[in-house]
Amino acid sequence: MEVLNLGPRWLYAEPLIRLMKRLEECGGNLKKMMDGDPELAEAVAKVCVTRWMPLTNRRAHLVLQRVDEEILSRKQTPEQGGPRMRPERYAALLFHVGTLNPEWDKLAGPCARCGRYYLKKRESQKVYCSRRCGNNATAVARTRKRIADERKDKLHRAKTAISEWRSAKTQQDWKHWVSQKTGIDLRFLTRNFTETGGVKSTTKEK
Repeated sequence: MEVLNLGPRWLYAEPLIRLMKRLEECGGNLKKMMDGDPELAEAVAKVCVTRWMPLTNRRAHLVLQRVDEEILSRKQTPEQGGPRMRPERYAALLFHVGTLNPEWDKLAGPCARCGRYYLKKRESQKVYCSRRCGNNATAVARTRKRIADERKDKLHRAKTAISEWRSAKTQQDWKHWVSQKTGIDLRFLTRNFTETGGVKSTTKEK
């Protein structure tokens, strides 16, 4: 998850993000994703091998061991703490290990507000990484709706006033007359109406 949240501009994060997006496009069906791309399936499968590790009691563990056939150099990197690998192969390694993690199904994202990947705290948590992001997104949506409603109301009142101006006995130009009658700012009228009082259909209030 840490690598995913480094963002697509980071060399090793971008191919992993692509894999996550492909999995999402397949509806979270990993088998469907791999069946649709045998070459990718082989690359992910062969990036690790299992090693039988005996313990000091009667039991043994299966340990994943990375296959180092595509290491570019042995230089240690702060991000990996190990040999530098090709980005696509490193992504396949993380994807391979990630799908074996018991909490893999809890991984979700990116968050609709902040763009970060996260572990779901509940099954229904599929859009936002936290309550804070959800509340902020809702607040933004409400603000946008309020601004849109206010603009719609101003346009309606302005058009009504313009119709009245056309029949009014006045020497004052329509813009100042409408502004004084409705209290609508002159800049709003300039941005949204033509010089003859017609509505600019392609203009949006900012």
